Amino acid sequence: MILAPPKRPRSTEENILPLINIVFLLLIFFMLAGVLAQKPPFELTPPATTDAEQSTQLENKVLAVAGDGRLAFGGEPITREALPQALADWPNDKPLQIRADGGLKADALGSLFTTLRGAGIAEVNLLTQHTDP
Repeated sequence: MILAPPKRPRSTEENILPLINIVFLLLIFFMLAGVLAQKPPFELTPPATTDAEQSTQLENKVLAVAGDGRLAFGGEPITREALPQALADWPNDKPLQIRADGGLKADALGSLFTTLRGAGIAEVNLLTQHTDP
């Protein structure tokens, strides 16, 4: 009678390697698929909207406007006088996205629109925060 050799126990290292591979693949996927949004240098409370079709994708270059009128473009503070120069290479077919504080006065926003029109910006998107009615 021929005896079969005893079964060798499987190494635990063989079982862990596929798990490590999957974890790293998931990590890479979420790093690439995640949205990185720039935080403005000052606190903003965006106005509310009930329109559910607002775009959730943010561009890299967002104009942030604080309640007291301070401006930031692309995450960096900027003066109103320097804004037209910063927007000189903005494409005409792409709307500028504005993230304004909900407490910003309408006349301050209107004068900002005048400055933007003078800089050649034809269309803007005012980013809002969705609230249920």
